Amino acid sequence: MARSSLARPSPIALSFLLGLAACNTMDSSPSATPGTPSAQSKPEDLTRAAELDDARAQLLLATLLYEGLGMAQDRAQAARWYRRAAEQDLPEAQCALAVMLEQGEQMERDEAQAVEWHRRAAEQGYARSQHNLGLLLIAGRGTSAKVEEGQKWLRRAALQGVPEAQLALGLAYARDPQSNEEERRCAAAWLQHAAQQGLVQAQLALVEMYANGVCVERSESESARWLEAAAKQGEPEAQARLGVAYLEGRGVQRDSATGEQWLRTAAVQGVALAQTNLGFLYSRGDVLARNPAEAARWHARAAEQGVPQSQMSLGLMLLAGDGVAKDPQAGILWLRKAADSGLALAQHNLALAYLQGSGVAEDPIESARWFTLAAQQGLAVAQARLGAIHEHGKGVAQDDALAHAWYFLALTGGQKNAAERIAALEERMSPEQLAHAADLAPTLVRRD
Repeated sequence: MARSSLARPSPIALSFLLGLAACNTMDSSPSATPGTPSAQSKPEDLTRAAELDDARAQLLLATLLYEGLGMAQDRAQAARWYRRAAEQDLPEAQCALAVMLEQGEQMERDEAQAVEWHRRAAEQGYARSQHNLGLLLIAGRGTSAKVEEGQKWLRRAALQGVPEAQLALGLAYARDPQSNEEERRCAAAWLQHAAQQGLVQAQLALVEMYANGVCVERSESESARWLEAAAKQGEPEAQARLGVAYLEGRGVQRDSATGEQWLRTAAVQGVALAQTNLGFLYSRGDVLARNPAEAARWHARAAEQGVPQSQMSLGLMLLAGDGVAKDPQAGILWLRKAADSGLALAQHNLALAYLQGSGVAEDPIESARWFTLAAQQGLAVAQARLGAIHEHGKGVAQDDALAHAWYFLALTGGQKNAAERIAALEERMSPEQLAHAADLAPTLVRRD
């Protein structure tokens, strides 16, 4: 089943899975027997036993020093004791030492040595080192890339229940365009195993798989189920998305109160998506009771994070004094930030401000410039405005052919009133002008 093109964990998976937390040495250490040092032993007793080359005492002492438990934290000394225990073939210590070598913690970074220490632990059946060794071999870190061998070690770790290894295998099979039907089923199965153990990354991967029907039958309810699992573990982006799902009834029964609760939970943690959505919901008043002050508060927090839609909304609220003290200067500033980001509707609204002298000095030329930028992105309402600008020559040279072309684009975009202006122009335009207008229209909208 293995192929050299198979395992390609994402960069997020690689950075997460190779972390120091992969080695929980205290939980993995052998069971104590009478007279054997344990995690409850006094530090001086552990030190005495460690100096007498008791490998278990060396491992426990290293862990206490690394974490600063019951003694002053000293990771340089921890590394020394991990190495002494590793040299006695204690796999937990070999794994811990390998991770410190990978990260260059308290020693020179040496991924080649890390590979060898992980290999020694992996060959003894130590699952965490099997997992880390697999990732290092696949990525070609500390050694030349050995994808098939890396997959072998990942599978061994996955079969021992290491959720990060199950995630890596699941993502690899799911993302390989050459995967066959059996391998695609394996992708879903491995991710399910990891997700059921509470690994948020696996839960989020299943959210996307079920939402898009990748490797599994498309199911909004299954997608929402895993989204809720991640949200309940405190994943803020999942909480934001789950809030929207409850508000829209997507995969779950529509529930505005629950949706608001999840959005607010994510919003107070700084998730811009949740802040923006709360702003819109409080502005509209169709799902939640209209509350302009709350809308302005959440739009302001999202605007500070650079969300163009909230920057535009806050700008308009400041211009109108809706939910916030009227401040035309600040309103134009936020509107311009959104327009500069390329948001077509913000460009249209800024153009209107210059056209009407709202919060800024009236400037037909600047107005025409912003209408043009919005119209070029296909915004029909801006195209209709631009048609009128060229028809009447306000801020630009008067040009019936260009006006006709913009009106035509606006009409095809749903601006029905443009039909009347087109008819009026055609009464006075020559056949040559009409032909020129027809040639112009397809060239005016950007095709990025």
